[in-house]
Amino acid sequence: MTGILRKSAIFGALGVALAIIPTAGVSASATSASGQRELSDRCDENAYDYYYGRVRVFYTPKSYDERDHIDDIEYYLGAKGKVTLGKKSNVRLRIRESLADRPDKTLWSWESGDDIKPGWHSKNPYRNVEYKTRWHVDARFIFDYGGGPDPKCTATTNKA
Repeated sequence: MTGILRKSAIFGALGVALAIIPTAGVSASATSASGQRELSDRCDENAYDYYYGRVRVFYTPKSYDERDHIDDIEYYLGAKGKVTLGKKSNVRLRIRESLADRPDKTLWSWESGDDIKPGWHSKNPYRNVEYKTRWHVDARFIFDYGGGPDPKCTATTNKA
């Protein structure tokens, strides 16, 4: 039925006709009942040309148990220009409670070995955060560069 608009009339108790016209092109995921949301950020380091990292966090806010369910954290390591990114980069991911009057509190942390290759990767933290808590995710990237000190940068998502 994609691309076909159907017009249906529904008559209420007062005899008023209401027209219903489905919107063409709306996907089921855009209107899914799960209500999953995304937080993201990126960082770059221009020391030797251009290295960059990206983090995307998918979570379901205020589920049945009054918690935000953090479903998945995806991260990306890449390079542009004349440099190449080696196969021994490092990544640290942290879920942090955002506190106004003191340093943020780490709720969960994961640190890779010296073995992250370029491209997309995924980590499931199996963590939930109280709905009333303001939280974010930060990612520290240390890029494997063979010609000197490894460049690094940190990305911090917006707050949920």
